[in-house]
Amino acid sequence: MRAEALPVVVIAGRPNVGKSTLFNALTRTRDALVADQPGVTRDRIYGRADLSDRDVVLIDTGGLDPDPDLVTERSQAQTRLALDEADVVVFVVDGRGPATGEDFEIAGQLRRLDKPIIVAVNKTDGVDAAAAVAEFAALGLGNVLPIAAAHRRGLETLSGEVAERLPPADEEPFRAPGDAIRLALIGRPNVGKSTLLNRLLGDERAVTADRPGTTRDPVSATLERDGRRYELVDTAGIRRRRGQQEGVEALSTLKAMQAMERCDVACLLADASEGVTDQDARLAGHVIEAGRGLVIVLNKWDGID
Repeated sequence: MRAEALPVVVIAGRPNVGKSTLFNALTRTRDALVADQPGVTRDRIYGRADLSDRDVVLIDTGGLDPDPDLVTERSQAQTRLALDEADVVVFVVDGRGPATGEDFEIAGQLRRLDKPIIVAVNKTDGVDAAAAVAEFAALGLGNVLPIAAAHRRGLETLSGEVAERLPPADEEPFRAPGDAIRLALIGRPNVGKSTLLNRLLGDERAVTADRPGTTRDPVSATLERDGRRYELVDTAGIRRRRGQQEGVEALSTLKAMQAMERCDVACLLADASEGVTDQDARLAGHVIEAGRGLVIVLNKWDGID
């Protein structure tokens, strides 16, 4: 079976230009909250998208504001962390008006990243798309495309342009039957993933504690049992409440999602004392969409009737 480390595509731009609408359209979900006012998205939102037959991790970010206040500064920090992880950046602008000073300042910030950038001129329905593209060509970033995310116009062309600028797929050859089977331990924080890894190995390989967020980076280990070799990967807990994710924890979520994509089978741990939550169901959906095997493990059932 082949495994690929998924590339990362980040959607950036100033507030209220349609970044979350584009995210929802490309991931075919409603994961990003959309409203006709600026500043709705404050934390990074992760999703999986198929862009011209390339699977990617897509990240929706809060608006970039050259002059943030105390409230939006946190969102700015989240956006900068996402941009550091990006392989390609989609810079969304509002095609209903001219390029603003903020657009030019953001273009300067993105140019310094030295990464592939595609300018998506959004909301071009009902306006002269060619004129809008010409207006934003002045940003000097090249690759300017008209789209209307709310109506899914131009998204196929945008997907193709993004796919062309992604790094080459890092695929491993098909593995022989005797090679290791990759198992990823995934789930919400503090459901016992690291404890399960340690029990399977008979060793304290992963640090455990009675609080969420102990695991930051994926922890790998090899196990042989009944003549089969397994590669186990313990991942960081993936939260539903994105408002609690900051800094290292948010990067850990990205790494956990990538580990999920690279596995053969995902073991989804759930806390039996709490029952199956919406986030558990959401993670199961990610595994199924990725075409990986899924085993649901109910942990912490001791003491429950």
